[in-house]
Amino acid sequence: MPRILLFVLIILGLSLQSCDQNVVYEKNIDISNYQWEQNDSLSFEFQIEDELHKNLLLNVRHRFEFGWRNMWLNMQLHFPNDSVYNTPINIAMSQPDGHWFGECSGDICNLQFQLQDYYNKSFMPGTYRVVFSHEMRENPLANIMSLGIRLENYIEKED
Repeated sequence: MPRILLFVLIILGLSLQSCDQNVVYEKNIDISNYQWEQNDSLSFEFQIEDELHKNLLLNVRHRFEFGWRNMWLNMQLHFPNDSVYNTPINIAMSQPDGHWFGECSGDICNLQFQLQDYYNKSFMPGTYRVVFSHEMRENPLANIMSLGIRLENYIEKED
């Protein structure tokens, strides 16, 4: 019996690992007490080893009580050559009728937002840093549970 359980666990682990084979980097930072202060920047640093195109995604986890239809962020993308790309980002959080984008369960919603409109998909090898701060009128910004980034190898979808 224990051998069967071990076999099932190994198969399950391998199948879960294969689901994210294109992920290069993923990290999420929890927001203390779900209160994000404007002066609390969230920083993510990752290494690129190749010159393949990448998708950069923003992960947002918030409570159902989040009080806004959108969220304004400032993103700084620091490149290996010390140049910095700084841009505002407007993230649509809900539809006009109040239905949240992303996946919600109970009072927690998870949203993944493509950032490729804000940068070129080509990355050169080296160390990158992405820094986010919020630009909302509410300070602290309530009911944001965590923010993160996900970097994955770009795969062109076939029609």
